[in-house]
Amino acid sequence: MRLLLLALPIVTSQPALAQSAAPSAAAVTAATAMVEAISPATAEKAALDQQIASVRRGALIAQLIGNSPQVQAEAQRNQAGVQAMLGRAGAIQADALTPVFTQRQAAVRAASIQAFATQLTIPEMTAISAFYRSAPGTKLRTAQPQIAQQVSQQVQAQFAPQVQAAQQGIVPRIEAEVKTLFPNLIGTPAAAPAATPPAAPPRR
Repeated sequence: MRLLLLALPIVTSQPALAQSAAPSAAAVTAATAMVEAISPATAEKAALDQQIASVRRGALIAQLIGNSPQVQAEAQRNQAGVQAMLGRAGAIQADALTPVFTQRQAAVRAASIQAFATQLTIPEMTAISAFYRSAPGTKLRTAQPQIAQQVSQQVQAQFAPQVQAAQQGIVPRIEAEVKTLFPNLIGTPAAAPAATPPAAPPRR
């Protein structure tokens, strides 16, 4: 797919963090209680289940190919067929990603507990836990997803046209740079000049 490389994250090396002493069992216990107060495991699982359900419906596949003129034309002609295809492709993707997402969520939670136990004192973690269990803390925790969504939608609406324009403006230059090393990676075959290549995947 044309300029699919633009959709791939750039992996950069990160500076190594200094090794800290292993936290005490009491610190790990306090950190575990704090993480549960901030983000209950049941809420995290529900969010993950919702994410996987979205993948299973074909949402990620649709984001990747939805701007393709060929896909849009086919959707106008055969909407049911396109939706069925997205569902089948999404199911394949969800089956492959669910174990990885589940393991990643557990790993993030475990790493967070260890990091908090290392960086914060037990009294600090106890105080933070108490706040998140209080009425204001509970309201903050409950409102955070809606706040994040509201901010994301507002910023997306404000900057999406600028991002799209900026990206489209540099596509020829990026293609030229890529072709210096990979001349056959981008573009359609010369024998089929009338074919319209898919548009670049939308920026998230």
